[in-house]
Amino acid sequence: MTATFTREQFEEACREFIDAAHQSASAYQALAGWSWKEHNALPGFGYMHRMITLNWRNLGSDDTCLHSDDDLEVEDDGTTAPHCSPDPLTCQQYVVLSATFCVPTFYFSIHGSSGSPLHLADIMKTSLLRKDVCEGTVATTFAISHPAMNFPLLSQGEHPTLGTPCWYLHPCETANAVEEILQASEERSGRPLTWIEAWLSVLSTVVDMQ
Repeated sequence: MTATFTREQFEEACREFIDAAHQSASAYQALAGWSWKEHNALPGFGYMHRMITLNWRNLGSDDTCLHSDDDLEVEDDGTTAPHCSPDPLTCQQYVVLSATFCVPTFYFSIHGSSGSPLHLADIMKTSLLRKDVCEGTVATTFAISHPAMNFPLLSQGEHPTLGTPCWYLHPCETANAVEEILQASEERSGRPLTWIEAWLSVLSTVVDMQ
């Protein structure tokens, strides 16, 4: 299998992963809960989805791990969740095929108990991203970037299928990272499940998959 997906290969990989996770819950314990969703009108534009509950990190500690510029200080307009609310958080997670890079891409949104989405500054204080991921990065209202990178680590954009606002991890280096894992493991079977599992391994270095 090549380093990129066609839409048919992407759907095959996702469905095979979902079936494997259902059949062997213990082996996929941290990756439970995914299901396949079809586009309401267009065949071939499906995606994986799951909903999980997140928590805030220790609110008394200084572990935000990123350097914010002035743009990150956003006035509360009543449409976002309260800053550092102790209530549990709902995270909608999606795995969508990138039309540009032809690889799986992780999209997500996080909402408080009121149903309002979190600002980026508050997203960074949740348990979603690993604490060391954003060291040395700079955050604006709409993205997190590293000075040594030519593209943002995390950006805000529209869900390719649903058309709703989400955050997503930039997929630019995905194919190279997965290929390195497959080469190191000498697993070159070409099975879609092998590729999607390697991609999830890469994703888990950034996202706490619980």
